[in-house]
Amino acid sequence: MKMKLLTRTLFLLTIASLTLFFANCGGGGGDEKTPQQVQLGKLSKTWVLGTATLDGISSPLIGSDFALTISGSFNSGSPDGPYNYSVTGTLTPSPWPASGTWTFDSISGDGGQIIREDGVGITYSIGTDGRLTLNFTCAACDYAGARTSQANGDWVFILD
Repeated sequence: MKMKLLTRTLFLLTIASLTLFFANCGGGGGDEKTPQQVQLGKLSKTWVLGTATLDGISSPLIGSDFALTISGSFNSGSPDGPYNYSVTGTLTPSPWPASGTWTFDSISGDGGQIIREDGVGITYSIGTDGRLTLNFTCAACDYAGARTSQANGDWVFILD
């Protein structure tokens, strides 16, 4: 009787140990997302202008309907991109082309740096409030609606 009880106890302990062992192996394999995939998921949407400053001064923006749409399908063969963006609405002066592509340059937490196809590096962060902040320097902004001398400088966009 004691031998039977001991055998059953050892058997149950073995099963419990194996269950814990395999549960901790992380065997999901392939379900983990890359940092680029996670960030693309957070960035992909239409962002509406909250505020914009040029060289630390509130920009005299004409039009309040400015929006930036970030989109793209994640490609594991090319995780850094390119991905797409487009702008709508009125923004004068404008440091933005009407549309284009961008790639990830670096990722750190809920932010990092992206590079527009025109070579402009943009540092981004997503706050706990869900707002997107973009910081970049424009040295040759001559896009539609922009006067180069008015659009060049250090920009900060906060988008909702």
